[in-house]
Amino acid sequence: MKVVITDHRFPHVDHERRAVEAAGGQLLVGQATDEDTLSHLCADADGILSVRAPITRKVIESLDRCRIIVRYGIGIDTIDIPAATERGMMVANVPDYCVDEVSDHALTLLLTLSRQITQAIALARKDRWSTAEMPALHRLKGQTCGLFGAGKIGLLLAKKVQRLGIHIIATDPYLSDDLAREARIEKVPFDELLMRADFISIHAPLTKQTAHVFNAECFRKMKITAFLINTARGGLIDEADLLVAVDSGELAGAALDVLESETAVTQVRSRLVSHPKIVVTPHTAWLSEEARDTLQQRAIAQVLECLGGGTPYGVINRL
Repeated sequence: MKVVITDHRFPHVDHERRAVEAAGGQLLVGQATDEDTLSHLCADADGILSVRAPITRKVIESLDRCRIIVRYGIGIDTIDIPAATERGMMVANVPDYCVDEVSDHALTLLLTLSRQITQAIALARKDRWSTAEMPALHRLKGQTCGLFGAGKIGLLLAKKVQRLGIHIIATDPYLSDDLAREARIEKVPFDELLMRADFISIHAPLTKQTAHVFNAECFRKMKITAFLINTARGGLIDEADLLVAVDSGELAGAALDVLESETAVTQVRSRLVSHPKIVVTPHTAWLSEEARDTLQQRAIAQVLECLGGGTPYGVINRL
């Protein structure tokens, strides 16, 4: 049995190595991000673990023995699921390893925007103590937070935000009426979400249907005092359109933990990171020592579950 880690950003993969070797197998660790290298690295793998590596149709068609591909994380947009399904390979994720961390991070970003914390810190560092230089602030109680996506993370954020006296509305085709009532969430169409929300927090997967779903047309429908928060996937936002909207005053600002380009410096990324009305964190919403340990343990456990004849709990494409 051979298990391959295509790429990772962990301090070590000791747990994975111990688990695979205890099962009588071999673990191979790489840092591959291009198709040719991935195809060579994974050619005779029985199971694959990946983070950012693009597991494309070309890569999948080069695999001779693979039975399962597990992504270290929740999003699975880096894996060609139809191609894997055609070849009889399971695809799984770890859907529940960081829901507390990401919802905490989204709440932190919301509070940072609401209280204009970065601007306040900048003034204090310049030894300026006049409130006249601060942007207009508004009381949070009574405002409306819109969720684009109300899965595990969105629902947990809703509970935390409601304690501040904020009303929650949500757009999510998978949110049942019963669950919405139980969670005290008002289900609304997307256009209504855009028009009513003071904050919109994004918690949806990146798919062909959701790519750049937040664009110039959407920003024109939002309040000029509204803020956009993204802890999901960078590709959900047309970042060039976002810059135009914030620069023109169509939006009050944004807070982003994910960007469309996180591996290469682009002009748009540079402007987002340095923009005075946009807060950017470097894809750290998921991060805690506990979340990282859970992620690594549950990912390798799913590979071994499949190779042992079972069905992993996070499988996406039941065969």
